[in-house]
Amino acid sequence: MQRIGKSQLSIMIIVFLIGSTPLFELGLKARQDAWIAMAMAAVVGLLLTVIYIKLQKRAPEAGLAELCRMHFGKWLGGTVALVYTVWFSYESMRNVRDVGELTRMALLTVTPKWIIMLLILFVAAYTVSKGLEVFARIVQLLFPIVLVSYLFIILLLFIAKLPEIDRLLPIMENGMGPITKAAFPDLVSFPFGQTVVFLVYWKHLKEKRELGKTTFKSQAGVSAFLIFMNMLVMSVLGPALSEVTSLPLLQAVQLIRLANFLERLDVIVTLLLFIGLYVKMTALYLAAVLTLKEVTGAAYRHFVWPVGLVVYAASFLEPNNTYHLWLGLDVTLKIVPLFQIVFPLLMLVAGVRKRYKRAASP
Repeated sequence: MQRIGKSQLSIMIIVFLIGSTPLFELGLKARQDAWIAMAMAAVVGLLLTVIYIKLQKRAPEAGLAELCRMHFGKWLGGTVALVYTVWFSYESMRNVRDVGELTRMALLTVTPKWIIMLLILFVAAYTVSKGLEVFARIVQLLFPIVLVSYLFIILLLFIAKLPEIDRLLPIMENGMGPITKAAFPDLVSFPFGQTVVFLVYWKHLKEKRELGKTTFKSQAGVSAFLIFMNMLVMSVLGPALSEVTSLPLLQAVQLIRLANFLERLDVIVTLLLFIGLYVKMTALYLAAVLTLKEVTGAAYRHFVWPVGLVVYAASFLEPNNTYHLWLGLDVTLKIVPLFQIVFPLLMLVAGVRKRYKRAASP
């Protein structure tokens, strides 16, 4: 079995949750209070992670499929694990399509989408074929680039004096209603609830005793960062402009003008876009392959390219970007709580009941 260290796990969680999230302004239903909605969703996301960690600690060497079978039985648990495989593949497909749409929108405006998506998926498939250890090392190599790029953007935005705190006021102008609607279930589902994918990876951690501490600290830190970035972009653009901009962070960076010299920093945002989507796409793709391997017991290598072909083919089912966004934001986010909340809670309850039965038996 391949193993990863706690620092690798921490970096994987950070880069995975960041993904492409800061490029968008999430929670816009709450307008200037979007950051409050993000904070509420982050707290719920941490509570969900506590549930996931409790499940993992019941069987530290079990993956998601094994946990499903342990709690639901062989056949029902195997079916639930297969449903998770379909969901992981679907979410990976959405990131493939995002790469195609956003690259054409922001960078390669005349390049066919199918070529862009084929290239990024081929890179992801090659990474998956090499296994978790290689993927973890790649994320380690990409992490400093992500860190420095975001710090550079934040620094330049403040040097250019673009953020204005007045754009975040008044706080809770319309009460808690819009904030709550923005946070639940949308912001809980994306990005915070996606931590459930690490039920596939935690069994590969070398230092099992550090699992809870490492995961919780990493998720808390990245949650604070995402809330801050939400506030920063909103303080630059304001709610009105944020609502009509496809990539708010890109729009904010395009406003940077320093000494008639430093401008047109779109390349940094594009780099972050590619890294974030690549890491998230590959992590979900790898999770689908590993879960399928656990369910069937067949060799890992048999599923890498078939799953990749399904993901690539499925990325063309949505006729246009408008439909793609509608399906993702208005439909998918209402369904994924089944995987992030319902199934884990059922496993938690089933496990408590089983322990109670064992304790009560003579």
